[in-house]
Amino acid sequence: MDRNSKHLLLMTIDEEVRPLSIRVLGAYAESVGYRTTLLNILRPLAIHGHPVTFSPSEIRRISDFLKRERVTHLGCYLMTASLKPYALLVKSLREEGYTGTILAGGVHVSLCPEESLVEGADYAVRGPGERPLEMILEGVAPSTIPGLVWRRDGAVTLNPQTPDQQIDLNILPFPLFRFDRDWVLLNGRLVRLTRAIHQKFGGWHGKYYDLVTSRGCAYRCAYCCNVHIGAVKRASVDRVIREIKHVQATDPGLRGINIQDDSFFVGSDDWVREFCRRMKEEVGLPFIVRMIPRYVTAERLELFKSGGLQYVTMGLQSSNRINKEVFNRKEDSRSFLIAARLVHNAGLWLSIDLIINNPYEREDDLREIALTLNELPRPNWWVVSLSLTPFPKTPLHARCEKDKMLGQFATDAYDAMLMPTRPGGYLTPRFWLLLNTVVLPHVKPQIGARLIAMGPNNPAAARMVESLSKSLRLAKRTSAWFRDNLPTLYGGVYRLMRKGAQGSSPGGMRVFD
Repeated sequence: MDRNSKHLLLMTIDEEVRPLSIRVLGAYAESVGYRTTLLNILRPLAIHGHPVTFSPSEIRRISDFLKRERVTHLGCYLMTASLKPYALLVKSLREEGYTGTILAGGVHVSLCPEESLVEGADYAVRGPGERPLEMILEGVAPSTIPGLVWRRDGAVTLNPQTPDQQIDLNILPFPLFRFDRDWVLLNGRLVRLTRAIHQKFGGWHGKYYDLVTSRGCAYRCAYCCNVHIGAVKRASVDRVIREIKHVQATDPGLRGINIQDDSFFVGSDDWVREFCRRMKEEVGLPFIVRMIPRYVTAERLELFKSGGLQYVTMGLQSSNRINKEVFNRKEDSRSFLIAARLVHNAGLWLSIDLIINNPYEREDDLREIALTLNELPRPNWWVVSLSLTPFPKTPLHARCEKDKMLGQFATDAYDAMLMPTRPGGYLTPRFWLLLNTVVLPHVKPQIGARLIAMGPNNPAAARMVESLSKSLRLAKRTSAWFRDNLPTLYGGVYRLMRKGAQGSSPGGMRVFD
């Protein structure tokens, strides 16, 4: 079978249209001569007892599509939460008569390779997937494909990963970013991916392009898995700028760049200087980055700001004890505060990552988190919280297994990972949850200090935290609606809602900056 007769369909099963990995793999497959189509299967996240399923009509539509389009290879990007629906889909498609090659890659394959080779699938790929995918499409002997998970004489075989899988990022084609050619399974129907669908179901309303300039991470957090192990490898500035300009030409409605690198601040000052200069001179779009505190300096922030840096994301995650003993993180509250203040002094917005619903946390940990956050100047920062999830085969999972803690989690990596859905699982006490994630970013530090000192056992403090959080959430929802629908009124509405929230606080106390 020659290349012209092969058709690769790459799919994701997710609640958003954000298929970065299959866009990268699909572009590579097309660059070496294979027709490639992308499919986003849009599904709400599973919750405990309510898994992702497919109706008979959906299975028939996908099966008919595979036959009509003569799809010879079907690949899926696999997160832990998409393993069950992937296995169900593979089984159903085989029952419908699909005989093409089925394979998977992604984070879960690196975590649990044997488990990822579900019944009915032919292959799974550990680690970077470009070269293994090309070899599969070429039909070479499975025993020669690095990182391949396959069956030899009925037994699951794991080929070792090799350095050949670490591809030079400068030779990669630009990720597939196109409309009216790829597909979405939406509300039970297969429809073309349009700009309207992209904007409705994509992060940041589809107006910020997800960009990766490097692979790898300088951290080794106990709760995390990274497909790209080893040293951080980065594309040249020229390659990065050309990709952004290509996307600008493809989508004139683009409003910014969301840089997804785990370790974007790791690199040379020369790279930073050239990147910022060219972003300002040739691109002119704002961008977002994820930061590691130890690499943040005032000089670098000013450089990035000159190039269009809009706001940054940085993890506090938990208390010093939890970060060190449970998460294997090298940062502490001191390094976090130094970096966060530098961000604030540079006039940038800061989004702080916090891990909640952690059975290892104690009240002292939650109080320490509150004290750390309360030291930050206001405003221009907020908190994004996700529930701790022990993903299988991670160091965190091994520790939880040893400590007999797995049953205490409110999360399930195989269902709604990062969200609490398991009945009876541990939840962060409501007082500290609301104080740390909703209230503290908006109240004066002296008010924050008073609430922290009073604590959850003080009825007045508990009532005040509940009241403030309710008002602030209403203000956020209302202002977000105006931002998205009537942007010219957004600023005034936001100020009015904050004033109203202040007036509704107990005793009419002035609590906001």
